[in-house]
Amino acid sequence: MPVGWLVLISHFNGDSLFLTGIADKYNQQILFLTTLNLIKRVVVQQVLFLFLVASSSTAFGSSFGNVDEIEITGNNKTQPVAILQELLFKPGDTLTEKLMQDSEQAVKNMGLFKEVELLPLRRDGKLIVKISVEEKRFTFVLPKLARSGDGDITTGIVWRSDNVFGLNQRSKFTLAYKKFKDTEEKDETEVKWEYHYPRISNTPYSFKMNIGREQTSLEETIDGQSGNYERTRVYVEPFIGRWLKRDGASRGVQVRGGLLWQRYEHEFVSGTDGLFPDPTVKAVVASMEGDFVHDMLLSRSGHHYGYELTYAGSETGSTVELFKQMLFYRKYIPLPKVDHSNINLQARLGHTTNSILGPPQFNIAGSRSLRGYERDHVEGNSFLLLNGEWLQPIFNKETVRGAFIMDVGDAWESDDAVKLSDLKYSVGFGLRWKLKRYVKTDIRLDVAHGFSEGGTTKVYLGTNSTF
Repeated sequence: MPVGWLVLISHFNGDSLFLTGIADKYNQQILFLTTLNLIKRVVVQQVLFLFLVASSSTAFGSSFGNVDEIEITGNNKTQPVAILQELLFKPGDTLTEKLMQDSEQAVKNMGLFKEVELLPLRRDGKLIVKISVEEKRFTFVLPKLARSGDGDITTGIVWRSDNVFGLNQRSKFTLAYKKFKDTEEKDETEVKWEYHYPRISNTPYSFKMNIGREQTSLEETIDGQSGNYERTRVYVEPFIGRWLKRDGASRGVQVRGGLLWQRYEHEFVSGTDGLFPDPTVKAVVASMEGDFVHDMLLSRSGHHYGYELTYAGSETGSTVELFKQMLFYRKYIPLPKVDHSNINLQARLGHTTNSILGPPQFNIAGSRSLRGYERDHVEGNSFLLLNGEWLQPIFNKETVRGAFIMDVGDAWESDDAVKLSDLKYSVGFGLRWKLKRYVKTDIRLDVAHGFSEGGTTKVYLGTNSTF
């Protein structure tokens, strides 16, 4: 019955106050039910909307739409083509969240920038991808004064450019004098030029060239006879490679072929003459490499592997025969909870049928191989090497990391003499300081002790990562 009729009847019956109270209570119930229905309707609509949005994102991979333009800012020296060819999308392609994240990582992997950010924008109805970068320092000419992890002192001058012509080409010219510590070589004068073009613009090809000349004073003992010599080595090593994936980031599998030309001359000084030959090595080199390492600016993740075969013989015009094989695998494992905390692992194997100059081809004791042993203590024509490092930020600074290190390995005269039960090992601690302003430059301090025969405590200081 309508509320108004109840009020009217109450006046005729003399019960106005009682019925008016009933009417007020009835009005409150109607208001409560109406409000409840409205809330239920709004909640259902919001749930349906969120469900449709989630379903759309899942179905289309968080698609932003088709890319209309790409803008790059902060690239004062780097040419746009060097950055654009690393992207996994181009104008006209559909941009997804994954494509954008993977492309951002690909630009970081170039190693040229301190900061990289990709951001999708809407402007005048167009989808524009804005790429913001902050460049590192690329070119410098510096006096060289360095101490290797093995105690060798090098002085000289270095001209280095890590982004030649703004196209991600690497060039390094070195004029140096090196004083060796605790080895047959006494000192060395070296002139060399190293050049690397990881991906020639808009092609799947890469190019690498090493040219140099070394003049070394050495004192060598072979079969109980000793002599002092001046050795000259001149070498040229051109290589051309091809990425199996034609477009996109310069990461993945690459095959490479090249030539190795080396000429040795020995000038007798004193002692026993005729200890060394004067060979000319002309070899062909073939390799395959898979690079899936991601540069996290202060650390790395992913894996990297490779195989290289070198052959020299009468067919190649060489005066010595050589058949050498090298294999490596590296794994960079980020640890959860702490940024830039890593476990880095490396395995390397090598074998050669012959040594160019007589002494063993491989010497694996050193600052970037088997630490905690004197150089020349672990050498041979076959070797196995395993390295492990646990890196953890310290002092509340991401650029400074402490390291726990462990190395295992050995070398043998030939593959027939391999005896895995006698592997040498060492453990130690270290410090890593990442210089963000420069390309691939770390300050590294390691202290390691070898626990097998011939082991000792060694301190290593260098400017490159172990691997």
